[in-house]
This record gives sequence, structure tokens and C-alpha cells, in this order.
Amino acid sequence: MGGYDYLRLAAAILVVAHHARVLDGRPPAILGAGADLGALGVGIFFVISGFLVAGSLARAPSVGIFVAKRALRIFPSLAVALLFTAFVLGPLVSAIDLGDYLGDQGPYGYVLRNLSLYAVTYDLPGVFLSAPMAGVVNGSLWTLRLEFTAYLTLAALGAARLATASPLASLAALAAGAAIGLHGLDLDARSDLFRVAYLASLNGFLFLAGAWLWTSRVKPPLWLAVLAVPLLATPVWFLALPALVVRLGALPLPRPAADLSYGLYIYSFPLQQMLAERGELTLMTSLAAVLPCAALSWFLVEKPALKLKSRLSPEAPRPVLSPAAVLAD
Repeated sequence: MGGYDYLRLAAAILVVAHHARVLDGRPPAILGAGADLGALGVGIFFVISGFLVAGSLARAPSVGIFVAKRALRIFPSLAVALLFTAFVLGPLVSAIDLGDYLGDQGPYGYVLRNLSLYAVTYDLPGVFLSAPMAGVVNGSLWTLRLEFTAYLTLAALGAARLATASPLASLAALAAGAAIGLHGLDLDARSDLFRVAYLASLNGFLFLAGAWLWTSRVKPPLWLAVLAVPLLATPVWFLALPALVVRLGALPLPRPAADLSYGLYIYSFPLQQMLAERGELTLMTSLAAVLPCAALSWFLVEKPALKLKSRLSPEAPRPVLSPAAVLAD
């Protein structure tokens, strides 16, 4: 499974590279008529997540344990990142006095609302007001809502004994059709609701396709992965990702000493905004600022939290949620 670790890291760096351009006021780098680097990175994350989480669901002895394990992956490090952003970085870069900053309800609401995943807020008092993308503290947080919703959807399917190949394939096809249909509309001329629906459909397809590939045990052939590459430069670029990601993820590579991908993802945007406000934003300065935070996040928060998973099901698990997917890793 080492290939997936390197793919996650590559996906996180793609997102950092995307923000290094757009937060500096420059247009995004786009692959032909396809995705920009940020959308590509997020898409890779969703395929990997669907594939690996489907395996986690099949091994889980209950829905509650499955959801608890997913929560351990997301919330501890997210909480620390939000606290760091609101009460360390925020006071350092805010245009208002420290007393006024700490006396405002904004920093406290920022932590609590974003920790809920579903009441995302992007601003802090006086923070990043002179940046090219003014007032946005961490624009990456919206994807965590979609990610956790995908977990809950898969859990519900598992509880209904529907987390199997056929239902997942049908749902993935519906999501792909919705994404293609919505892409045909002029989303820039429509309400945010259409854009949210498009992003939910697109990333929902990628998650469900990854989950289907795990449950069906279909290994995309090399020729299909090669043929999928040109699709990345088209408006239906997302159709190419499941085969490519699962094929590359299956490469027998050694596991890295640390998984820095999540830390890179949740810390990069605010640190890049700080660099942009100072006129120092590049990909290299971004990585120099973010990598230490990602390493600390992994070793001090994420890795200890993941060790708690074994306490949730200390005995050999009985995979009762998706019987058709009960296969060895």
C-alpha cells in the first residue's frame, strides 16, 4: 500500500502548488481544458479515500467503530490546526490589537464552526485583509465536509448491506452523470448552489469509484491507465482518475516514515496567505513554511491518534457491514 502514501503526498503538493499561484493573484495552472492543479490534487485524495475507506468499512465490526476511526483521522489534527491558526498565527498577522482580537468572538467561532465541518467560516478579525485573496484564512476546509459526508454515506450503505460492488457502481455512474451535466452549464453565471452540486457530484463520483474498485477487486489494466491519461486534459478529466490512481497506488513501494499529506493540506492555505501578504509566496517558500508544521502534526497528533484505533476493536474484527466485500487485504 506504500504507493498510496506517495500519491497522497503528491496530491497535497499539487494543492500547495495551485494555491501558490492563485493566492498570489495569478491565474491557476490548468491541464489543457481539464482540471487545475488544485482540483486534480483534491480528486486524487477522494479516489484514494474511497478505495482505502471501503476496505476499512469491510473490516469494521460495527458502524459506530467505523465512524469513530474515521473521526480519529480527521478531528484531532484539525482541532490543533484550527487552534494554531486562530490563536497563534491570527494574533501575529492581524491588523487589530491583540486585546481587541482576543476580545472578539471571531477566533472562538472560527475554531468551533470549522470543527463542526458543516458550518465552515473563513475569516478571522483583521487577518489577511491586504492579501490578494483578502480575508480568506483557510480556503481548503470546505473539502473536509465533503470527505466526512462521503464517510457517513458509505457507513449508511454498509449498515443497509449495500456497500457492495453493484450499488456502488450505480451510485458512481449517477454522480458522474450529474457532474457532466452540471459542467455543461455556465456555473460562473449561476448561484453557488450549482457550483456546490457540481463539486459534490464530481468528488462523490471519485470517492464512490474508488470504493467500487476496492469492493469489486477490479485491478485496472495498464493499458486502460495509459489510455486514461489524455482525458486529464479534457472537461471530463475526473473520469480518468480512478483507474490511474488505483493502478499507481498498487505499486509495491516502501512505506514512508511519515504521512505528511493531511498536515500539508490543513496548514498550507493560512501559511501561504501570510507569505502572499508579505509578497514572498512561491512554491518553495510555501513548502519551507508548511513541511515543519506537517511533520509536527504527524508525529505529535496524527500518529498518536491513529494508534487509538486499535483500542476501538482490540479483537480480530468481524466484517459484518459489507459481506460481499469480505476479502483479505
